[in-house]
Amino acid sequence: MKLKNAFKEIRNGYNINNSKVIDENSKKYKTLIKDSILYTNIIPSRLVEKSFTGVDEKYFLHDRDILIFIKKPYRVGTYRFGDKLDIIIPNNFVILRGINMDYYSFIFVANYLEKVGIKKYVEDNNITGNLTVELIEDIELPDIPKEKQMTISSLLNLINERSAIYSNILDNDEIIKDYAINSVIGEKND
Repeated sequence: MKLKNAFKEIRNGYNINNSKVIDENSKKYKTLIKDSILYTNIIPSRLVEKSFTGVDEKYFLHDRDILIFIKKPYRVGTYRFGDKLDIIIPNNFVILRGINMDYYSFIFVANYLEKVGIKKYVEDNNITGNLTVELIEDIELPDIPKEKQMTISSLLNLINERSAIYSNILDNDEIIKDYAINSVIGEKND
């Protein structure tokens, strides 16, 4: 099944470069950069805060959304945790929303696209530049029964969770090292 048939909606994210920020009506939101995604995880500590005004709900991260970073290195991510974060998805990501849960596990699809699907599609079609919504819609998913996908989805979920924790530990180590060095030299060394 092609991605366009497996999801209700496939769209580009919000064009944050052309957004209008009106001081009295603006609100701070988190948004993604390429490095916000590691091992199919959206890492909250790697999100960037920016001010926006009047962003349509369709550009915010929803449960079970899968995001694809459209530039090399292509990355695929999803947010699997229960806490609700107001994250605006920028237009250098494509949003896959409304997965057909009768046929696919979103954890399986995100990991398949990250590890196999996008690479195979790019190589088979000699794509050298950015991905587009039209190209992404054409990516073929394997015809594997959902029950079989579910047998590995919990394993993939645990590995992804461990990877997210490891990433947070490394980020925290950098903060601790910065603090230790700055406490010795007595000032922030920018």
